[in-house]
Amino acid sequence: MHRLFPPPVSEVEADDVYRDDRAAASGRPWLMINMIETVDGVTEVDGVSGPLGSPSDKDIFGTIRTLPDIILVGSNTAVAEQYSPPSTSVSTKARRLTSGVWPVARIALVSAQLDFDLTLPMFNRPSQRPIVVTTTNADPNKVGSIAEVADLIQCGVDSVDLTEALREMADLGAQRVLSEGGPSLNGALLGAGLVDEVFVTVAPFLGGGQARGIARGNTLSEMEELELRHVLTEDHFLFLRYTKAPDRDTSQ
Repeated sequence: MHRLFPPPVSEVEADDVYRDDRAAASGRPWLMINMIETVDGVTEVDGVSGPLGSPSDKDIFGTIRTLPDIILVGSNTAVAEQYSPPSTSVSTKARRLTSGVWPVARIALVSAQLDFDLTLPMFNRPSQRPIVVTTTNADPNKVGSIAEVADLIQCGVDSVDLTEALREMADLGAQRVLSEGGPSLNGALLGAGLVDEVFVTVAPFLGGGQARGIARGNTLSEMEELELRHVLTEDHFLFLRYTKAPDRDTSQ
């Protein structure tokens, strides 16, 4: 893995490059987004992102997954990608403890309608109960069934209040949360002003068709500035890391 920015160009270890201080903000955890897209902005092939990846992308994906306490995912993405419980290997626990987070991450699935199947792999390991984030007026019968295999966070009427959900995750002790999408969930997080850091893998492909990008569904009132923190490359893939730009004094 080579770092192109910041200079000088050098060979680096991913674990070293992604380590950083990430302080909780405004009573909620630090929120990161991680997505892959083609050069022309396509994020999936036949509903899944796997065909866009590479061995180096999988290594970076694994490294980024060692950073959060909770991995946030929309229900459509969880179903399409058949989400499983996070790794509990000794090596993963050691990498995570170096980052200062829980030894094992928790999956938090976001769904207002609760229209997913409880046979998903993520629900089949009792020792790793996931979290389901839904609304206060969600179908009580579905809520009852889900409560048998997952912990629940209920906030917002008709649609999930993501700001409150993150506050409740902070109450659980989570200091960092990572969203793995899909784009609709990312768009809602951006629309609520909750995103602190963005990881984007640019795959060396042209997807064609209708490119929809890593976030959609919400229009920001104004463009939000980010700071480029690093650019890595391997096998013609680019791995970009951005953080929210500090507030600037515009009075002068």
